[in-house]
Amino acid sequence: MAVARELLFGTDLGLSDRGGAKDLASDPSGDLALAQGNENISQALTMRLLVRKGELARLGWPDYGSRIHELIGEPNNQRTHTILMAHARAAIEQDARVEKVESVVARVLPGEREVVRLELEIELIHDQQPLNLVFDVRLGTA
Repeated sequence: MAVARELLFGTDLGLSDRGGAKDLASDPSGDLALAQGNENISQALTMRLLVRKGELARLGWPDYGSRIHELIGEPNNQRTHTILMAHARAAIEQDARVEKVESVVARVLPGEREVVRLELEIELIHDQQPLNLVFDVRLGTA
């Protein structure tokens, strides 16, 4: 039975990038924008990677987030890439809508000594098409 992606992956307030941070997005009419279906699951998984694990503990979500922030200031080498990939995989697999993470690849962006690009292929529940998520990690100082 096919389930509509909007129902399966939910709806949330849409976020946009503003000056290196996330902020609420607005639609063309000036109202709050919504993220639905694919856009919502991509946004939710990106936020899970951005939030420090334990940061939402006081709100009742002690295991939400990732440990990627622990690698800020580490050298951009294979050891750090391996740890980044493991932290990203562990965080993404916490989401109930994720069946499994098929692959995680870490790449150094040309001309960006302090940036590692994580490319994740994610198998979602009840979905034949994998989700490709790209997440950049800046290893420079916070």
